Amino acid sequence: MDRLIYVENDYDGRYGKFWGELGEVIRDRDLYLHRPQDFSLVCFTGGEDVSPCLYGHKNLGSHNSPRRDDTEQEVYDVATKWKIPLTGICRGSQFLNVMMGGTMVQHLEKGHGGGRHIMQTTQPDDDIRDMEVTSSHHQMSVLGDGGVLLGVSEKSIDPDAMVYDGGVEALFPALDASGNLQTGTHPQTGVPMKHTVSVITEAFAYPKANIFAVQHHPEWQDINGVAPQWVLNMIRTHCFEESMEAAS
Repeated sequence: MDRLIYVENDYDGRYGKFWGELGEVIRDRDLYLHRPQDFSLVCFTGGEDVSPCLYGHKNLGSHNSPRRDDTEQEVYDVATKWKIPLTGICRGSQFLNVMMGGTMVQHLEKGHGGGRHIMQTTQPDDDIRDMEVTSSHHQMSVLGDGGVLLGVSEKSIDPDAMVYDGGVEALFPALDASGNLQTGTHPQTGVPMKHTVSVITEAFAYPKANIFAVQHHPEWQDINGVAPQWVLNMIRTHCFEESMEAAS
């Protein structure tokens, strides 16, 4: 029998089509809430910024939907009660990050989303290290305890260009703990860096909670492309705990 996959707020149909590669997609919230034990994966989609109150910060320019936050909190709570694996795209990744104790850079001053760029994977044993991704976001996840950074943008950013509640003084230790800070030699160019920069979070996991999520939009790309296939395989690995050999 196919896995049942619940997609919360599949507003344009693309998310369900993408995650449908992994099983049978269900969009009926009432069905999910009444029979959560039947589901193998819960998915959160893109959209409005996550409300800063969810991670204990002041709103410094985020555009939120408190009603959506409340609805998704209920979906999340049921999933964690039943130990259902979780995944998310864009806002969905940010939501999962803050649910796990992470925080958010509320705005990247120099911009980041709105086009295609290169994402680099972080694990030494990754077969594919560089891939083209596409996104539309202006925020960035800063991971909490237990989070593992799995993909970063090829381009780094000066922390001074990040809008974060508490300013740079609070941001630096948070970025350091999440694995975003870089000093010394630039990992892509090999050129010595004059000051500390931050890589931009693109993909991460919380292994103990069977969570994998991405900031970029694989559902906007050809399903057979490198990035979408990488995301699907990461879900199989981190959410379903399948080996890469079994998934291929």
